[in-house]
Amino acid sequence: MAEPLLIFDCDGVLIDSEVIYLDVELTFLRDLGISVDWATYVREFMALGPAEWRIKYAGLILRETGEPLLDAGFEKLKAESRRRVAEGMKPVEGAQAMLERLTQKRCVASSTQLAFLHRKLDLVDFSRFFSNGVFSGDMVEHGKPAPDLFLHAAQAMGHENSDCIVIEDSANGVRGGKAAGHFVIGFTGGSHCRKGHGDMLEEAGADLVIESHDALSGWISAELRAA
Repeated sequence: MAEPLLIFDCDGVLIDSEVIYLDVELTFLRDLGISVDWATYVREFMALGPAEWRIKYAGLILRETGEPLLDAGFEKLKAESRRRVAEGMKPVEGAQAMLERLTQKRCVASSTQLAFLHRKLDLVDFSRFFSNGVFSGDMVEHGKPAPDLFLHAAQAMGHENSDCIVIEDSANGVRGGKAAGHFVIGFTGGSHCRKGHGDMLEEAGADLVIESHDALSGWISAELRAA
């Protein structure tokens, strides 16, 4: 492999915010009388591109209640998610130390809309690690699990697809990274990762599953710095 490009997902990999999104979205469903198993929701809904997520989420509500998710309901949900995330976000354990040690070229590729993605990175002081390498689902036609965002990030950063390593905590992200032709590491260090999360990522196609940023740093040191 040539000098690799590391492509990090944001929520649940760098920032421990995925657990907040999941709580808000599942609570919204419960308030409508809809019960969804945590593992099923994580596997099918987590990290979808915004348009893809809204279609799938609204479809679930329509099937279960017979009522559509109107714009007002969607905006209420979105506002609550953003409020909770902005108030409660913190880095995933070990993420800052890992980024400070990192020497390889890196970027972020997240389903989050670009303005809020920059705000999240600013709030945890991670923007300094990525310069102009911040890519959002806003930038492509199809969000995760399509490969579009990963392909866009690789091209913009000047790397071949075979020279990219994706670090993802979601099945949808893993699928997108593999569809783009990248090596994909499934990451299970976020607080939303329950028993079986690594198995789910392996089933989605992850080449490797790593449980912490300390372990990720060790893998990078052993596998990449000697390359």
